[in-house]
Amino acid sequence: MPKLSKEAWTFIVLATASAIVLFNYVNLVPRIGNNFFFSNNDPQFQDEKEISHLFHRRDSLLVINASGRISSKAYMQKIHDLSTSLSRVGGVSEVKSIAMGPSSLEDALKGPLWSRLLIAKDQKSTNIIIFINPVYSQAIIPPIKKLVSRYSQKGFRLVMSGPSYIVDMISHNLLRDIRVFTVLVLAIFGLVTFFIFRSFGILLGAVVSCVSASMWTLMITHMLHITIGLLTANLATIVFVITLSHIIFFTYNWKYVLSLDGPPSPVDEAMHLTFSPSFWSMTTTTLGFLSLLFVPAQPLKELGAGGVVGALMAISVAYGVYPAFLRLVPPSISKNNALDRYQQKMERSLEKRKNQTVIGIFLLFFIALPGIWRANTDPSLFSFFAKNTLLRKNLVYIDHHGGSSPLMLVVRSASGQRLDTDRAYDKLWGLQKSLENYDPVGSVISLPVLMAQARESSFLAKLPPWSGLLDILRAKQFNNIANSFITTDDSKGLFILRMKESGRKIPRLEVIHRIKKMAVAHGLIPVLVGGIYSLQGHLAKLVASSIIFGLGQLILIFSFIAWMVARSLKIALAITLSICIIPVIVLGMIGWFGIPVDVISAPACNIALGLGIDSMIHMVRAYRRQKHPEHKNAEAWDRIRHRFWQPVLTFTLVMVLGFGIFMFSEFPSTQRFGAAVVFGTLIAAMTALFIMPTTAQLRTGIFKRSWTRS
Repeated sequence: MPKLSKEAWTFIVLATASAIVLFNYVNLVPRIGNNFFFSNNDPQFQDEKEISHLFHRRDSLLVINASGRISSKAYMQKIHDLSTSLSRVGGVSEVKSIAMGPSSLEDALKGPLWSRLLIAKDQKSTNIIIFINPVYSQAIIPPIKKLVSRYSQKGFRLVMSGPSYIVDMISHNLLRDIRVFTVLVLAIFGLVTFFIFRSFGILLGAVVSCVSASMWTLMITHMLHITIGLLTANLATIVFVITLSHIIFFTYNWKYVLSLDGPPSPVDEAMHLTFSPSFWSMTTTTLGFLSLLFVPAQPLKELGAGGVVGALMAISVAYGVYPAFLRLVPPSISKNNALDRYQQKMERSLEKRKNQTVIGIFLLFFIALPGIWRANTDPSLFSFFAKNTLLRKNLVYIDHHGGSSPLMLVVRSASGQRLDTDRAYDKLWGLQKSLENYDPVGSVISLPVLMAQARESSFLAKLPPWSGLLDILRAKQFNNIANSFITTDDSKGLFILRMKESGRKIPRLEVIHRIKKMAVAHGLIPVLVGGIYSLQGHLAKLVASSIIFGLGQLILIFSFIAWMVARSLKIALAITLSICIIPVIVLGMIGWFGIPVDVISAPACNIALGLGIDSMIHMVRAYRRQKHPEHKNAEAWDRIRHRFWQPVLTFTLVMVLGFGIFMFSEFPSTQRFGAAVVFGTLIAAMTALFIMPTTAQLRTGIFKRSWTRS
């Protein structure tokens, strides 16, 4: 271990102080809103706001399904005790169950509202509906989970679901991911860095630099009010890996400078050689993150903003902090080690099969191309959660017993009539029955169901069908229940649907389109559509468009940057072709294997594309510096490829290990994100070492022949 300089000690003390500030003053607990994927200002959320303005919303709820012998006295007593305990939890505004609402089990089984709201279709379980105050939606989850655990027993199985419960489980799993990723990234990269360079000085410098970049990114994003959410929970790991990528190319250029036995200050000379391509690599990475800011989905925006901060911080730390430690490393460390010899052996093996490798990559490209249109960008809600987890099992169970994803449908009469007439009642009831017979719909609650339930009362049954009932059901003694399903001017009605996620074969927006057509067929006009089901449908559409247009724009921008770096149209076209190969192969193979592409895994292509061009930029900059008139073009590229085999393979190894850490996540979506970036990085390494130099040479040869003929 070399003796540390004052400069190195300063950075170590600064990193330690930053850690103290980070863990004491920055909130590292993931926060997720109940709308999951959209901020309140997004256009797709405007219908939600309008529905809340028109109706007295009562859809902030939790559902506890209790299976057992529902006709037994013991079952009824347990439901009564649990319902009473739940009603005493702070933040719970109301509880409905077969023990709190209907007068008896028989009343619940016969009642139009209670049978739909509380009784499962197979009549082997009942629901406890917990209406919650949105202000306390997250705070009430722990005490309710304790009650569910206390009352659950053999013959009385309790399954809990609802947006607030899902958010709570996601937050806990994300916090677990952050802890696991932190330990793994330090352990794995500590060992890998030392194994690659065999220097405690380089190891210490890399760890201090990468950890500092990650911590300072989190501190800056905190000051910018960028919360830790679905995607930004992975930000610290991403920044760590990006910083290490700069350090790898920096260190290999330092070793290259030492081999020349010339410059008196090898660190400064290596910085001179590396900073320019690192700057352009940082630019492409930043643009990859910036492209996410234009997708109207909150997690993607947060990752985009945080990624921009992280990319800038990574290059700043790599060239501001790391050199202080590299200056302490003795020149003898530049000698080859076991990894160097293995990489050289691998280089010789692949160089012999260069033509076969190029043909194989292009063959994979054409095989993958049709798979892009098979990509599933609207996967089931279940795909976000691992199969054997309690959360997924609960979601599937609830889904099979009445649906798991809320959908709100607001309608008005096509003729412009008010909805407080007998004719309007017939239209609404007709739509109610059609929706109940539609397979993707689990259960439906609406105004006609509420009115039909009211008529079951001997007192209310004597009143006129609509006007009298509505006035009474709007009274305080009935909790203004009618205002939850009809507007104050009686012009619009609300249908609350619980949609099924299992077995869905068509996109959500297509399902919603068919539901709207049902409304039109019954003389009603769909006015507004809201709920998580609708938001996820819009999100899937946005993910698909971001993949097509976002990646297209990135490729055009990267092509311009390639021309700026290479100052050669031929090389710029070669780079453009090479970077086009990366997303096509990644997305195409994802499509062929039927792997879901959701809001969490979708940014993988943007990041892989930004990382994929890094090696090409470093190689092109070195090509421009080293090419001499007496060298043939092919010879110049062979020299560059030989020089960059080790840094490119090491960079690839770091990317594979770095994003491979995401495979240890609790979320399949995060696992898919990591796997896609890993796959993209492997393809990028091969395109940088083979496709880009080969196509650049072919392009040059074509121009030369054309010039000779002319």
